[in-house]
Amino acid sequence: MGNTLANKTIAITRSESNNTEFIRLVKQEGGIPISLPTMKLIPIDSKQFLKTFSQICSRHYHYYVFMSPSSVDLFFKLVKENKLTRLLEEQLAKCDVIAIGPSTRKKLELNNVLVKWQPNDYSTRGMLKLLKKLQLQPGTRILIPRSGASNSFLKEQLDTMSIIVDEFYIYYPQVETSSQTWIEFSQQIKMNKVHVIIFTSPSAVSYFFSIMHEVFPDFLPYIKNIVLISIGPNTTSELRSKDIIPVESEEHTIRGTVQLVDRIFSKK
Repeated sequence: MGNTLANKTIAITRSESNNTEFIRLVKQEGGIPISLPTMKLIPIDSKQFLKTFSQICSRHYHYYVFMSPSSVDLFFKLVKENKLTRLLEEQLAKCDVIAIGPSTRKKLELNNVLVKWQPNDYSTRGMLKLLKKLQLQPGTRILIPRSGASNSFLKEQLDTMSIIVDEFYIYYPQVETSSQTWIEFSQQIKMNKVHVIIFTSPSAVSYFFSIMHEVFPDFLPYIKNIVLISIGPNTTSELRSKDIIPVESEEHTIRGTVQLVDRIFSKK
């Protein structure tokens, strides 16, 4: 990348604490990053986790599939809280672990988990394509620790292949409360000082609109002059449902998305 992001304000629907790579990449190119916290993740009750995980351990899974870095963080946090680390290690020794993308893979490896597979396309459809490529036998059992707000596309598709999928809902997203960050962001939009907004998930889209309607009800006409970017197809669908047509990043990673922003502005 060159210096095409100089003095460009790039916002992303992520909290600052989870945004180190994005901030570094944008600043490296002279841009101004804004982290917009759209949601807070509420883990399930620790006792509920213990009960469900005990049931999980009575079954034999062939694959553990992780669909996001957050699912890894919260899953291992709950495992450690309940002193289940050794039991989980025994489970993982009997199966293969699949990560949806490099960020999720990195989180798993930091927890000393060997990742066997990763799709080329870091999306739900990419995961489905990989699982089909593995030619799983009917009766193969897969565990997916994930958000309770996730869509059922992957499970429904695998059900048609007679694959047994257990979705373990370990957290639920809730809309973040409006804050000074959002008030300042809305003021910058009013002054046409925001150049790009990157949406990272369907939930982030929904919560972004909810918060903006609260802090700046008339924001919609202002974002027509802003480059709106989606990090994946499900996020694109959610934006389209709100009559917004984003540019979708082909590589569903923060780095790939920032590179897309760079290419867009290099053509202007």
